[in-house]
Amino acid sequence: MENNLGGVLVSSNEEARLENLKKYKILYTKTEPYFDQLAAITATMMNTPIAMINFVDKDVVWTKADQHGQAGKEIERGSSLCSLAILNESVTVYEDLIQNPALVSNPLYLGESGLRFYAAAAITTNEGFRVGAVCIVDKKPRVFGEEDRKKLEKIALMVRLEMNKRIGIS
Repeated sequence: MENNLGGVLVSSNEEARLENLKKYKILYTKTEPYFDQLAAITATMMNTPIAMINFVDKDVVWTKADQHGQAGKEIERGSSLCSLAILNESVTVYEDLIQNPALVSNPLYLGESGLRFYAAAAITTNEGFRVGAVCIVDKKPRVFGEEDRKKLEKIALMVRLEMNKRIGIS
């Protein structure tokens, strides 16, 4: 997979991860109030202009929800930081994206409308597959502390619990 994030974007269990994601029947679905509200609450709670619930498919990262209730956006997987976030068990944080040499060539993080801050907690299924991420983004650098990490992890857990309901797991 071609990417401009400076690293490998596919886990060693990629085929099984994709099968697990499909099981939840959440990809490419309509907006849902629960996820829309959760994204809006996340943006408010984390004091960021952008919060998204994203799922990482084979070639694209698909937005299930954002703080404006607009689902369905896609970005090439090789350009999305959520592709990196699902490779990490812990919260992924870039307090100032332009300080990371691997991201210098990525058009999403450069220029006048460029993003400067990114943090994401992976959405991990009951089976242990990281299928997506709850992320927050800002156009200015920020400090991200341990309490912030805990909040983002709890929101990712809330997404997982709602996903479980879709397939009859309580």
